[in-house]
Amino acid sequence: MKSFWKNLRDDLWIVLLDILAVNAAYFLALIVRFYVNFEFRPSVGYYLTDWLRFTPFYTVMCIAVFALFRLYGGMWRYAGINDMNRIIGANAVTLLLQVLGTLAFLGFRRRMPFTYYAIGAILQFFFIALIRFGYRLLLVEKKRIARRKEAALPAVVVGSGEMARRAIRYLEDGYAWRVKAVVDPAGEGKSLDGVPVVADWREMLPSVKAVAVADPRMSAEARAEIKKAAQEAGLEWQDATGFLSNLGGRVSLSALLELAEGPVTLSREGKETAYASGEEALAATLGRQEIVSVRNLTVDLADSAIVSPAGDESWARQHQRETGEEISFF
Repeated sequence: MKSFWKNLRDDLWIVLLDILAVNAAYFLALIVRFYVNFEFRPSVGYYLTDWLRFTPFYTVMCIAVFALFRLYGGMWRYAGINDMNRIIGANAVTLLLQVLGTLAFLGFRRRMPFTYYAIGAILQFFFIALIRFGYRLLLVEKKRIARRKEAALPAVVVGSGEMARRAIRYLEDGYAWRVKAVVDPAGEGKSLDGVPVVADWREMLPSVKAVAVADPRMSAEARAEIKKAAQEAGLEWQDATGFLSNLGGRVSLSALLELAEGPVTLSREGKETAYASGEEALAATLGRQEIVSVRNLTVDLADSAIVSPAGDESWARQHQRETGEEISFF
């Protein structure tokens, strides 16, 4: 109960907006239904009276339901799909309360029009969602406008799907790059996160100044070819595949072998190969490999405060061993 009142107090401005929204939604529903020739039809004026008398009760019920669905006390600048699901659930409950409440309030002798319930519910959902997601949308648009004013570096991302989407956000939000196209032959002619998709990275080289690869399925030969073409054209180059892959939370093979001490045995399609160390196994592993299972594993643990907070850099070390070059973070 203490947290209930604290959330209401902390989000008082949202509570006030909600009070305005839930009542304005159903008032506008009546206006849409009965406002004709610049006047509310006098013959059904009693609907306005019924709405006004029921408003205080409905307002209290809505605030209580929204609080139960945890629509107060949230960090709305990070609003996501779970928040939207709670908004949908809360509005469904309040619609039921609106229907049953008005029927009970009117003594079950008559009801409000069906259009009142339908239009009111839609408008209320829109208003409540806008109140909570509007702040995040404003922040995103503000950041986007600020990026447009910067002298951004035009770039192309070679990748597909979720990895390419991560790369767009990673490069545009964190660095002075503006992605002009994503290279993915399977999606040619479509768009990804608002960025056009093309089939061939070569056609983009004359119009960009930077190239980024974000495709875990790409072979080492294809990466080398793109890197060579970018360097010959005098373009900035970045292979962010390893870094962006580790954002997914899964343990990569390189990360596991980096920490392996002693002999390691890798099994591919039933054929086992023994190596003297994890480093040797890593050096012999070519292309993208996915861990299917791990057997006979002994794991040494330490408190997080003891472990270096620098993050997982195994992919960077692997890249340096294979190419002899250090990773550039611009």
